[in-house]
Amino acid sequence: MPVRKACSALAVVAIASSARLASAKPQPPAPPLDVELELAWDVPDVCPGAESVRRRIGQLLRVPLTKPTNAVAKGRVEALADDRFRLEMTVRTGDVEDARTVDAASCGSLAEAFAVVVALAIDRSKDVDGIAPPEPPEPPEPPEPPPAERAPEPGVARPRQRETPAPSPLPSGAPLRADFGLGAFVVWGPLPDVSVGPMVSLGARFDRLRVGALGMVSVQQRATFERSAGAAFDMVGGGAFGRYMIPVGVFAFGPSASVEVTHVRAHGFGIRTPWEASGTWLTPTVGGRVEARVARWLGIFGGADLLLPIDAPTFSLATETGEAVRLHSPGRPSPRLSLGIELFPF
Repeated sequence: MPVRKACSALAVVAIASSARLASAKPQPPAPPLDVELELAWDVPDVCPGAESVRRRIGQLLRVPLTKPTNAVAKGRVEALADDRFRLEMTVRTGDVEDARTVDAASCGSLAEAFAVVVALAIDRSKDVDGIAPPEPPEPPEPPEPPPAERAPEPGVARPRQRETPAPSPLPSGAPLRADFGLGAFVVWGPLPDVSVGPMVSLGARFDRLRVGALGMVSVQQRATFERSAGAAFDMVGGGAFGRYMIPVGVFAFGPSASVEVTHVRAHGFGIRTPWEASGTWLTPTVGGRVEARVARWLGIFGGADLLLPIDAPTFSLATETGEAVRLHSPGRPSPRLSLGIELFPF
């Protein structure tokens, strides 16, 4: 019995020594992976910057990001109302594209998750900080137990398997946001000559839908109709608008429509009576709009609309000789162009 116990102890020591030697054996270095990643990282100021994320991806891959590849990664972090953050990411390698949405209480944890996903997408064969792709299950061979129930051999550490998360559904839409627009317009028709002026808008956007109110003021213009008879015209307008924008990269295109109230006042000169005339009418519009995102809080826009006045009056004043002078009739459809900027303060 003492001899048998001594042999068993020597066997245990031999197995443990061989395991230590196997684990201490230097592993051959991984082949170099030259990568230059096209990275877009749009986040609030409290989040790690793009260079920090790029450096972390390089650390996970254990290679510098130096030479071209076909990897493109885009991430956008948005602060939610309950002190949480939402990451919308898209990673494309070759013809494979993966889009996900992740929520977390820390922007730093979202940046780390983004770096891990990008590193795994670039090189799925690498063990990124212990996160290895799942191995295919071995077919059960009776009478041996299935691989999932087989006990690990002494001294051999099985690699940890990574559970592949189910792809997150595409976001149904961004939270409701307010926007403020400031621009200029030029319009043909409501006044005798081409009129220009400033325009403002205050609206709300939910996903692709835009609704809000707008207002505009035309620069005063003077028009002479017969000899010294004429009038000075002032125009103001305002109403409600609705738009549906389809995003294409940093751009968005879509139809627009509005219902506006137009008011014009004509103050005559060289005219006996009356000295003033004014009119107010309803003006529906239809048209199109294009937007471009310049920064997280700034965008530019351009629009083209067709004004369709309803029951617009004819401006006629009497001259000093008692004859009626028809000054202007703004009743025909009129084109309008607009250009300006939009601010997203919230």
